[in-house]
Amino acid sequence: MNIDTKNKHNKPSATPSKGSVAGFPVAAIKLLSDAQKINKLSIFCIVLAIFSFVVFGTLASLKMFHGSKEMYWLFHYLPYILVGLTIPFTLYQAFLVYRYRLCQPSMLVTSVGGASLLLVVCLLFSLSDWLWLAMSAWIGVAYWFQATFKRFFSFIEARKVETS
Repeated sequence: MNIDTKNKHNKPSATPSKGSVAGFPVAAIKLLSDAQKINKLSIFCIVLAIFSFVVFGTLASLKMFHGSKEMYWLFHYLPYILVGLTIPFTLYQAFLVYRYRLCQPSMLVTSVGGASLLLVVCLLFSLSDWLWLAMSAWIGVAYWFQATFKRFFSFIEARKVETS
């Protein structure tokens, strides 16, 4: 923000500069827009993971596929892999959300920290029966970021309309 010292009371007032919208630099908005696109890719991977779990689980339960190791692998491991691929993207989004203060840090620590802690504990202590819980926590974080980005860009659009 720029400080305008030429107001009628000669007191400094905060006014947004020409290169910003609602106090956010245009470059930051572009960065957050790209993060929102990455979030959409993460959501797609999550939906694909759920779809693969349902489809391959159904197929694996059919009598003709009971002995198929490939079908069991697709049913059991593919959803974990697809959700696991979203974790680096989610961590990047968490960094941006924290950097630009789009939510309270305590909420960020609770969601991302809780999902991370759960995943690390499950992997360190070989709690494969609980790994689904860690993966579902990461699914929740991705959807939470989707809502955060949606709320942020609604705010930006409203500010653009106000200033026009």
